[in-house]
Amino acid sequence: MIESEPNVVAFKPRKPVTHHPRSLMERIYAAGSLSIRADDRATKMAAIMLQALGFLVIEEILADGTPRRLNRGEARQALDRPWRLSKPAFSGTVGVPDGGGAFPA
Repeated sequence: MIESEPNVVAFKPRKPVTHHPRSLMERIYAAGSLSIRADDRATKMAAIMLQALGFLVIEEILADGTPRRLNRGEARQALDRPWRLSKPAFSGTVGVPDGGGAFPA
């Protein structure tokens, strides 16, 4: 009798994709918004920096699925939830069309 080795393939857990702040901002501006997983801390750190500069809006997704906008300084306390990153409205008010006529997500 010949023993054979088991055909087991170990899959590594998927690592979060790290985004450079510039490419992250370009992706958000092209799509309007971008969802970030709760465990993607590298991308969240880049997003916090871009939020501080006024380049994007961060919303945490609550347990019931509703988004809650995070003001500057609140984002570090909400790292355990998924986020949605959106481009800000040029008018300064979320929900008001920007210069291109598109509503921010």
